[in-house]
Amino acid sequence: MERRTFVRGAFGLIALAAAGGLAKLPTAPDRGRNGFVTPEVASPEIADGPVMEAGIELVEGDVGTWGGWFGNTHLFDVDERGARLMCMADGSRTIDDLAASLETPADPADVASFFVTLGQAGYLQNTVMVNLVEIPT
Repeated sequence: MERRTFVRGAFGLIALAAAGGLAKLPTAPDRGRNGFVTPEVASPEIADGPVMEAGIELVEGDVGTWGGWFGNTHLFDVDERGARLMCMADGSRTIDDLAASLETPADPADVASFFVTLGQAGYLQNTVMVNLVEIPT
């Protein structure tokens, strides 16, 4: 799995690659198995919600941040709420369920944006479909 470029978005998802090409990849920190590793899901194509790509390890970094690693490659950083969402993204929960399951419920649109960004970067096993409705002001 390779690192992808994406922009800062909901729940602390940040870019790690420079615009002129990939920056030097950081080496994996000396980390034990204290993180969460995304599991393989049997049928991601029929899941009710987002399914993270299998084998991404979430490791606690600086205060309030979690790094997504695949082997020795640092893929992305998220804040604590983003990490919680990723740990629950096993396909059994819809975007609305995920938004409501946080300690402080989140806006489902922000949760959808978070997973759409992860999907565009190639870190989901399935596609997150989002309906956008414009509300007249």
